[in-house]
Amino acid sequence: MRICRAVTVVLLAGATPAAALNLLLAPADMQRALTLARWPTSDAERSRFHERYVFTVNSPTTEYFAVQKVEVITEFRRLELIAEEHARINDTFGRGGLRDVEDALAPWRGLVSIVVTLTFDSAKYITGVPPVDMALEGPTLIAPLETTRDGVYSGGDHPTLIGGIVRSKFDAASIGQARRPLFIHRDGKPIARPPIDFAALE
Repeated sequence: MRICRAVTVVLLAGATPAAALNLLLAPADMQRALTLARWPTSDAERSRFHERYVFTVNSPTTEYFAVQKVEVITEFRRLELIAEEHARINDTFGRGGLRDVEDALAPWRGLVSIVVTLTFDSAKYITGVPPVDMALEGPTLIAPLETTRDGVYSGGDHPTLIGGIVRSKFDAASIGQARRPLFIHRDGKPIARPPIDFAALE
């Protein structure tokens, strides 16, 4: 167990001396993502990895909603999340070569997903998931390739709408390894502008 643990540390620490948005995952990068997702890598190590990609915002309430947090899913992190799901069921994903890994990653190649979580004020009149949009600011304004919105509901026999999830896909090459404010808005009206340093992500 100690030997396996040592090998994992070397793979994770030695292969990623400085994180930066990875615009083209090579086989070695895929292996690192698989290593991070599996035993003997610990849950604590995985939590530290994911923390870099989640940003608490807690914006002021606009109408009846507020931005709670922003989450970034890069191609590398997407593969790690996919591998975590396979690790939970302990199947053979990525254990006999990378063909199945490449197939699973194919729909996400060259993309960065940004997920905005909205919370609703139950004391106000809620009309549904608002048409919140986002764009990345910088030398050029980068609009998303696609945006979807879903409601978040409470549990119980009579679920109520308590929040929303806004997911946008961006072209990774257009973002580059730069620090960019995320302009979250409704019909051009600013809601929040959290900065995201893509050079600090992978």
